[in-house]
Parts: sequence; C-alpha cells; structure tokens
Amino acid sequence: MSKKDKNIDAYSKALLDKKTEYNEELKKPKEVHQMTEAERRMAEKTMSSALDMLRKERGQKTIAEEERFYEENKADLQHMDDDFTTSSIENEQSNDALDLVHTMLQDMSNDDDELLPSQVKKLKENKENKEKPKKEKPKKEEKPKDKKSKKKKPMSKITKIILGFILLGVAALGVYSYKVLVYDPQNIVSPSQQKTYDKLVSYADEYGDNMMSDAEKLELIDLNSGYKKLLDKQKISINEYFKEQTGKSYKSLLKEVKELQQTKEEVKLPAYQQIVDLLNGWDAKSDEEKMAVADMQSVYSSLSKSLKKEVDSLSKSKTGKDFIDLCKEQAELKTAAQEKAQQEEEQKKADNASKVQEYQTTLNSLQQEYDTYAQYAQSLESDLANASDEDRSQIQSQIDTNNEMLYSLQQQIAYYQQQIAALQS
Repeated sequence: MSKKDKNIDAYSKALLDKKTEYNEELKKPKEVHQMTEAERRMAEKTMSSALDMLRKERGQKTIAEEERFYEENKADLQHMDDDFTTSSIENEQSNDALDLVHTMLQDMSNDDDELLPSQVKKLKENKENKEKPKKEKPKKEEKPKDKKSKKKKPMSKITKIILGFILLGVAALGVYSYKVLVYDPQNIVSPSQQKTYDKLVSYADEYGDNMMSDAEKLELIDLNSGYKKLLDKQKISINEYFKEQTGKSYKSLLKEVKELQQTKEEVKLPAYQQIVDLLNGWDAKSDEEKMAVADMQSVYSSLSKSLKKEVDSLSKSKTGKDFIDLCKEQAELKTAAQEKAQQEEEQKKADNASKVQEYQTTLNSLQQEYDTYAQYAQSLESDLANASDEDRSQIQSQIDTNNEMLYSLQQQIAYYQQQIAALQS
C-alpha cells in the first residue's frame, strides 16, 4: 500500500470515526428541559408559524383557515359516513407528517453516503495537484455536475439533523393542533349513549309493528332525557330511522305520546266525567239538567285535542251536534228560560202586590168591626153589673153572642195577616 493510499484511508477512517462519535452522542439520553409557560407559548407560536409555512408550501390551508372552514361547514361534515372518524384523520395526518420526516432523514442518509466518496475524490485530486504540475483541463471535460455543485452547496450534516428535528416537531405540532382545533369529542359514542340509541331503535321497531299498548307508548317520554344526550349524528340517524319505521320523526312522535299522556290524565278529571255522564244519559235528563251543558263550555276548552275529539264524537252520537254547538243551543234555551222565569216572577210580584192591597183593605175593615164589638162588650159588662136579677140572664146572653162575634173576627184578622205576610216574603 502506497503512502498516498494510507493518507486517503486515514482521512476516511477519521470521517467514519467522527460519524461514529456523533451517532454515540445521539444514543445518549437527553436532558429534558422543563419549559416555562412563556417558553411553551413561544415554542407553540414558533411551531405553529413553521407549520403554517410548511402547509402553504404544500398548497394546504393554514390552521386558522382550516378552523374557519370546519366551523362554516360543520353541519355538512356531520352528514359524512360513520367510517370517516377523527381517528382516521389523525392517523392520516400523523402518517403524512412522519412520511415527510422519514423522507428527509432518508435524503440526509443518502447525502452522507455520497459525501464521503466525493470528499475522498477531492482529497485525492488535491494530492495529485500538489505532486504534479497544474494542467489546464479542456473545456469539453467539464462536467455539468461540477457546475451544479458550485451553484448549490450541499447542506451540512448538523443542518440536516436540525431540519429533521424541526420537521418532527412540526409533525407533532400538527397532531397537537388537530387535537385542539379539529378533533371533536362529539364523535366518540359513550356506552350510555349507545344503550339509549339501541333502546330507541327497539322502540321504533315495536311501534312500527303496532305491537305497543298505550302504557308502552308512554315509555318514549322516559327515553327523551337520554335522547337529549345523544351525539348530533345519532339524533339524525334516529330521526331517519323513526320516519322509516313509524312514518313520523322522533320529535313528532314524542309530541303525540305527550298528548296521549295528557289525555290519560284528563280522563280522570271530575269535570270530564261529568260531561261524559251527562251525554250518556241525555234522553233521560230534564230540561234543567240539559241546560247545565251551557256551563261546561270552559271545561271543554281546557281539554286536550284528543279528548275534545272524544267528547265531540260522543255528543254527536247522542244529540246530533258537536259539543260546542250543543253548549250554544242549551245556553240560548237557558237564557230564554231565565227570561221567562223573570217575567213570571215580576208578574207574580205584581199579582201579590195587588192581593196584598186587597187583603189589607179587608183586614182594615175586620179590625174596625172588631173594635166596635169590643166596645160593645165593655158596655154589656157595665149593664150586667147594674142590672136586676130579671135582666141579668138577658144581658149575659148578649155578652156571649158578642164574644162569639169577637172570636170570629179575630180568626179572620189572623188569616189575612198571614196571607199578607206570605205574599210579601
């Protein structure tokens, strides 16, 4: 082996040793620097700017633009297939970033492999130039590759490694930014949400098959609290499934079930039962009892829509009229009856007043007659005290007759007083 070859080998060996030392440095555990809050924010800002620059170079939108795009098109994104999940996006973006870093590191490795032979060749040429006189090379022997190398200097190993770490940081920041800005926890279905979803699907199946009683239909009200906690995509799916199985959306069916519940509760109301009882025995009711329907119009107005239909159906079958029309009819009859009763009352009062006046005239006459007989009785008592024995029997007979007349007048006076009092009450 010549001296020149030994020099070349030694230089190559030195380069290889230098590379080995650097690799050993990479294997050593790195000290983790605990960043302050200000440093962390500055690092995030720097990494975010670097990520935006990289995304622009690749023809992509910045993180802020992606965020605005997502908010503007959030409603449309919710209609995407279930297979399109955040995990798949995250994996895709993470893989893209890692592929980019891997490519850069691969290029760095390839450049290192090409660098050593070129440096050896350059050293060899320098050695030959020192030992031999310089000769001008013909222009035709100049290679385009040499011109290219003069225009663009190859990056150093340290620069490439630093660039590699920057790209790794950018990829990590991209994943972090996705988690913070794009990742939506609404896409994660909890076990309780899935359980509620399955119950609603089962409910729609049974309802669509007409296999439910009223009590079972009311169970939808209990499921509504769980429905409110479902994800938006689950709510959309449930509404579509309810339309398919029952012909109604979830909300429409829930409204009907709530009306059914109200109807069940209102059936127990005494006022509703009173209306039903009155209509069921309509033909046997008196006019006064029928007129009571006029006072139930406000009760009817407070009933639910379904109960109103039941009352109208029953009223039409029993009376030939809807309940409201029946109420109006009976209200008119009641008003007419009240007016007639008032007229009769007024006439009665007029008649009574006339009778009272007549009775009072008779009573006054009887009272005067009674007073006359009372005075005569006193005169007879005086004559009896002064009469002889022969006249006493005759006077006593007159006194007895006068007393009978006074008693008869008293009875008549008492009768007319009672009649007047009755007419005035």
